[in-house]
Amino acid sequence: MAAPTVVPTSSQRLTRAFTLRCPECGSGGLFRRWIQMEPRCGTCGLKLDRGAPGHFVGAYLVNLIIAELVFAFGLLVWLMVIWPDVDWDLVQYVAVAAMVIAPILSYPFTRTVWLAADLIIDPVKPSDR
Repeated sequence: MAAPTVVPTSSQRLTRAFTLRCPECGSGGLFRRWIQMEPRCGTCGLKLDRGAPGHFVGAYLVNLIIAELVFAFGLLVWLMVIWPDVDWDLVQYVAVAAMVIAPILSYPFTRTVWLAADLIIDPVKPSDR
């Protein structure tokens, strides 16, 4: 497990995070399953849970905010397309399903983006490896 020789820029870290790669070295494979993150990056050895218990509570908040904004925007666009012949029963069922599915789909992205933001604010220390 080799540490990167060049410190990535903030934009590199965020780009890597949005593609579910390690913000530090850019390698993939950070997740065992869709919502279960590995404890360390398999390439550079970075601890993916860098903080005290509850480190990723911010990721949960960001996940909820992003998922609900995407949901609201999608619902608005959908209603504008089908207006004025809106089947409100269908809207109700699709909206409930989307509100449950959206946070699950966006969860891994918000975990890695939160990690990238944390690395930007608090760079890697030797104890993080």
